[in-house]
Formats: sequence, structure tokens, C-alpha cells
Amino acid sequence: MPRNISIMNRIIISLAGFTALYITGCSTTYHVPKSSKVVISKEQLPVYNPKNFSKEKKSQSIPNEDELIIKAIWLEEQHNYKESNRLYAELYDKTHKEEYLLKELTTANYANIVSKNLPQLEAYIAKHPNNLLAKRLLLSFNIQSKKFNKAKTISEKLLKKSNHAIDYELSANAYIFTSDYPKAISLLEKAYQLSKNEDILLKIVAIEINYLHQIDKAIERLEQHRQKEGCSEKICQQLIGIYIQQNRTDKLIPIYKSLAIATKKEIYIEKLIESYLYNKDLKGAIDFLENEYHNDTLLYSLYMENKEYHKAHKLAQKLLKTTKNPKWYAESAISLYESLSNNSDKTVLNQVVKEFEKAFESGVKNPVYLNYYGYTLIDKDIDVKKGISIIKKALKQEPENSYFLDSLAWGEYKLGECKKAYKTMKKVVKVEGLKEKEIIEHWNAINNKCNADK
Repeated sequence: MPRNISIMNRIIISLAGFTALYITGCSTTYHVPKSSKVVISKEQLPVYNPKNFSKEKKSQSIPNEDELIIKAIWLEEQHNYKESNRLYAELYDKTHKEEYLLKELTTANYANIVSKNLPQLEAYIAKHPNNLLAKRLLLSFNIQSKKFNKAKTISEKLLKKSNHAIDYELSANAYIFTSDYPKAISLLEKAYQLSKNEDILLKIVAIEINYLHQIDKAIERLEQHRQKEGCSEKICQQLIGIYIQQNRTDKLIPIYKSLAIATKKEIYIEKLIESYLYNKDLKGAIDFLENEYHNDTLLYSLYMENKEYHKAHKLAQKLLKTTKNPKWYAESAISLYESLSNNSDKTVLNQVVKEFEKAFESGVKNPVYLNYYGYTLIDKDIDVKKGISIIKKALKQEPENSYFLDSLAWGEYKLGECKKAYKTMKKVVKVEGLKEKEIIEHWNAINNKCNADK
């Protein structure tokens, strides 16, 4: 029998394994964002002696100061914060310029170094209560040191002066570490409202799912963001992970569709089609490929699956011209044959034979095509012996293939070789059972003839 493999079987539905749940956890180290900069005039910066606060010491220049500055900046730009911090510390120790104090503390924060200049930072904030960068640094260092109560006090003072998203986000960390999740979420919500930053949103979602077990609320947040701000890969993959865990496969279609259109990535096209097929929506899959994303090879398979054989044959002809791949001779022959209302039409059957012959003359050796052609020659009594010969070529590649053996048995039956046909057909029935229409018809015909000949 022809092995017209269903695309539903050919495409492995891997939805459950496609992605793990993309939950962004809460890191144990928090840094002041690098974009947070406060420009401070040198003239406005008061100076003091860090070793003796009762005596202020004026800043001074040193001979190699410019050289050290250039090196420190370069290392910082290379993300070598440890070495950059060493140079800024040297600059501050030698010059007592407070711009170097802030740079030393900032790079120490990035490098996870405990700075010796924290007392100077607190003194600096006391003198300059409106300096947001200094407060962010102090807050961050206290969180790193697990001094959470002090961090909360600092965050309260910071938020009285600031309405920046980064300060709400940074302040939330102290509450995350002390498991005060409602307070942390309220701060993160303000940060998200100000910035629409999806990483902040994902942090809120992580808390709601992992700690508060409010999955529906997390989904609602993600969906609202998707509708209003668009669906980035981060947000969409988060939703995909949740919906797969909940087995809500119908929700995957609009998400994969958004990703497919926005990114043009093949993986999302494939997953979209899989989702359509999983939800038994062939029409939706075909409509997408016809109107929104062109993949003629996949569209051809869907036409065949949906029994739209005339469209499939037309598309096979197009693909033959555009790809020059001889396999499309065979696909053209199959779709032409399947499109026939009267598949005994000799004129069309001759065309089918010609198309198959062109495919094999061009080097096509696919056993599925060999079996389909051989079975057609046998079933339509075009050339039974040649059909058997072709099917045997297919069986050399797949000796245990039940569909190929069924075709061989039918050929043996047509030649009147009852014993061979019966023996071959028994193998088929043993493996496949009597479920498929053609197998039942072949078994009944062969079994009845062999029993009658005994």
C-alpha cells in the first residue's frame, strides 16, 4: 500500500519539551546600574581627611594622575573592575579627590569588593544628602553585607529624593531577601510602571510564581505586557513555559505567531505549525503559510495532509522549477494521482508514471517514493512485475517496513502466487493488525483466495 505518511506523525510534537519555565530568580548580589551617573562639579565637592574627620584636607594633584585616570577608565570599560578599582583607590588615597572616592566605591561594588572607604561614603552622604549615586552605593553595599534593616532605612531615604525606576528596583532587594514579597512587589511595580522594563516584570513574575504561588496573576501581568508593549522573546518564552506546564496548548498559537512574524526564526515557525496541528487546526496553519509567512515546502505538506491535492500538485510543480530538486517529480506524481476523482484515467496515469520515472532517472532513491510507484503499477495493473521489482528495491532499504511488505504481498497476489502472498501478508497483519482499510481489503482477498485454492 502507498505509504502516504501523515504530517501529524512526521512532525514530532515537542511542545512539552520545547522550553523549560523561564523564571528569573533573585540574585544574591545587587549592583548599582552602570547607567546611573551623577555629574558632580569638582568645585562643589568638599574634601576631608579620611583618617581624621576633624581636619579637612584639600585635594591635590599628583604627577602621574592623568596616566592613572586613563588606565582606570580603560580597565573599567573592559569590565576589569578589580584592577580599575585598585587604580581608583590609589588615585583617591593620593589626591583625596572625592570624584575618585565615588569611582572607587562604584567599581568595588561591581567587583564585589568590600571597600575600605565605606565610612567615607557615609560621611559624604551626610554632607551631600541629595547625591543619589552615593545613596545607591551605600544601599547596595548594605544589601551585599546582609544588613537588610539598615538597607531598608537607606532605601526609604533614597526614595524620598528619587523617582527613578532603578532606585525602586534596588530598594526592593532588601525586602526580597527578608521574604517581604508583597512590599518587594509594590516597589518593583513602581519601577516597572516608570520604565516598562521587562526584566523588572520578570522579577515580579518570578516572585509571584515561586514564592506566592500566584500563577494566574503572573500570567495576567505577562499578557497585559504582551498586548500593550509587544512580545519580546523573553516575555513570550516565559508565557510559553507556563502554558506548556499547564497544558494550555491553545494559548501557544498567538504567542508563537507573534514570535514568528517578529523574528522570522524558523524555530518559531515550526513551533507555530506544531501548535496548530496539535490543536487540530490545519486550516489555521495553512492560512498562516499562505498569507503571512511563505514556506512552500511546509505548505505543500499541509495541503497533502488536508487533502487539498490540486493545490499540492500546483505547488509541487512550482517547487520543481524553483529548487531543481528531482524529488519534486515524485511529489508531483503523488499529488497528481491523489487528485484524481477517477484514478483509473489512463492518460493521467501515464503522466504519473512519467513523473516517477523522471525522479528515479535523476537519482531519487527514497524508499517511500519507490513503494508508492511500485504499488501504483501493481494496483492499477499497469505493470505488476515491474512494480514488484521496484518495491523490492524499497525493501532493501527497509526490510521490515509493513507498508512495503503489504505492497509486495498485493503484487504476489496479482501474479497468482498465493503462498508467497499469504506468507508476506501474515507478517503485515502480525505487526499492524487489521485496522487500516487497505490492509483489511488485501488480507481478506489473499486469505480467501489461498483458502479457496487449498
